[in-house]
Amino acid sequence: MIAVVEAPSISISGVIKLPSSKSISNRVLLIKSLCSSDFTINNLSDSDDTTLLVQALNSSGEIMNAGLGGTTARFLIAYAALKGNGIKITGEEALLERPVKPLVDALISLGAEVEYAVQEGRLPLIFKKALTKGGYIKIDASVSSQFISALMMIAPLLIGGLTIELIGEPVSMPYISMTAGVMKHFGVAVEMKNNLITVPESNYIATDYTVESDWTAASYWYELTALSTRASLTLDELNKSDMQGDLAISGFMKQFGVITSFENRKVLIEKQITASAHDNLIQDLTGTPDIGPSLIVAAAGLGVTADFPGLKNFRIKESDRAAALQRELYKFRIRTDFCGGSKFKVYPSASLTAPSDVLSTYNDHRIAMALAPMALKTGQVRIADPHVVKKSYPQFWNDLQKVGFTITFEEDL
Repeated sequence: MIAVVEAPSISISGVIKLPSSKSISNRVLLIKSLCSSDFTINNLSDSDDTTLLVQALNSSGEIMNAGLGGTTARFLIAYAALKGNGIKITGEEALLERPVKPLVDALISLGAEVEYAVQEGRLPLIFKKALTKGGYIKIDASVSSQFISALMMIAPLLIGGLTIELIGEPVSMPYISMTAGVMKHFGVAVEMKNNLITVPESNYIATDYTVESDWTAASYWYELTALSTRASLTLDELNKSDMQGDLAISGFMKQFGVITSFENRKVLIEKQITASAHDNLIQDLTGTPDIGPSLIVAAAGLGVTADFPGLKNFRIKESDRAAALQRELYKFRIRTDFCGGSKFKVYPSASLTAPSDVLSTYNDHRIAMALAPMALKTGQVRIADPHVVKKSYPQFWNDLQKVGFTITFEEDL
């Protein structure tokens, strides 16, 4: 299947209800499974990742399938370590390539019995002996914040709690803070000081929870606004949240002429007509790599010279996002580099060209959604495998149509 995305010829305006945060949803779901009493989750994400986590946690069988969800898999690994009982965690082929060894090593050091079913360091995993005791562990924090979040959330149920020492420069630290914030809502106080995270032995307290709308999803609308000539959008039911680090997109996009106004439970974004994008832009994305695709494509479409350091784990997301963006932007004749394993560089294009080829998405929702707004610069883009957006934003194509884009789905011959 191919999505043919045609840009509107008039200014863009409308009201968008963003999806709820799958990152928060998945944390609340895991805590619910660890809580001795039930509670209600309002505005739960309808993303594929969250749906798979619900199915796995509610399953009475021994096999839990995480699909393509990295967060889903890593949270299930921690959950299965508590349960033991021969539980097997697996997923689709692309997920089996993503690393899990730092998390598994940490669980084994605490006393969990875990076997790699096929290849060391990769899913599938089989859990034998249930983990009961906590203690003190060290973990490489430079690979994925999801490892640390998974350990944090099971820590209250371990005898003696858990102290986690973070080794190396942490990636996506705001997601670790998000985990601590969600845990606090359920009565567990997490101490975070320097490179130590201490979680006491405790019990989660059942309390109803309403999931916020997703700031990462907002980044595609900021990108679209930046690439437009004139735009005024309302992102409904979105808060100025201190829970989500990707709120930073509202500040970053000022450099591309996008201004933000916060109102009660909504965010207004507009293209500032008199503004021009800043050239020679440097924006560190160490804590916010998921908004990297939106910022990179915005810079590329605007012809801005830009450096985006802080993308150490960019190659081990749902796809190798560095390689994916380089290949697809080259189809527009935009040159880029990925330098030193952590910095994405965009060079200005003298003549941005509409691609004759279909844009590949590499089974990665964020690549698909970041490339779609380029239709504003070329009139039309064709995007392969548009269904991948279901991983985090199932209504993305419908929402584009609401603001004037024409989306046609064709069979890939």
